[in-house]
Amino acid sequence: MEVPAGTVELLLRASPFQDVSAADLQALLPSFHLRHHETGGVVWHSGDDAADLWFVLEGQVQAVQTSDAGAELVPAVFGPGESFGHPALFAPRARRVVSVVALVPTSLARLPREPLLRFLETHPPAMRRMLETMSILMLTMSSQFSQVAFHDVRSRVALQLIKLADEYGQPADGGGLRIPFRLSQSTWAGMVATSRESVNRALSDFVASGEIRQQAGHIIVMDRDGLRRVLGRRER
Repeated sequence: MEVPAGTVELLLRASPFQDVSAADLQALLPSFHLRHHETGGVVWHSGDDAADLWFVLEGQVQAVQTSDAGAELVPAVFGPGESFGHPALFAPRARRVVSVVALVPTSLARLPREPLLRFLETHPPAMRRMLETMSILMLTMSSQFSQVAFHDVRSRVALQLIKLADEYGQPADGGGLRIPFRLSQSTWAGMVATSRESVNRALSDFVASGEIRQQAGHIIVMDRDGLRRVLGRRER
């Protein structure tokens, strides 16, 4: 593929390439395919064949599961320098169990399974990173199930705020950590398995008590310890 500026650096941040050299990755670049999606564009549908690993070069996508009644669950959101689509790669014949949709104009790189597997077989550090990522995904899924089962809505929102701030937070003017994603209330509702109204109440509570502030469509986490205390009150 014709490589846009900065692509190799972004790919080297993504699983499974964090421990390989730029020279090793250069040899794999012809196997990648570039894609661009406007806001709302579908990267894949639930039920599609699962035969590729995807990388976010620019923008943001979310994984979505939709019930027959139209309720949505959002298991994950991915931004630049992240990869997605791992779970089905080692199954001989697998289909996607979620849809993936662009939340903003998004540029992606797609790597088919066979060149990826050949690369993993000849680069043990990349294979270890892939296995590590698969383990983290399984632990995350178990954690999400526990959150819904054992935490109320306010606690689930607090957990997501802490997670997003820890993983993606950027220092903001006036203090705090700015979450770079602009997440709609629908996306928030899907992430914590509740209604938009319940999410709005929880976020408004956190604004009023100073744990977060909102600025130009972004959430800035001001007090992670305060959010953790919300979890502590729930656990008692």
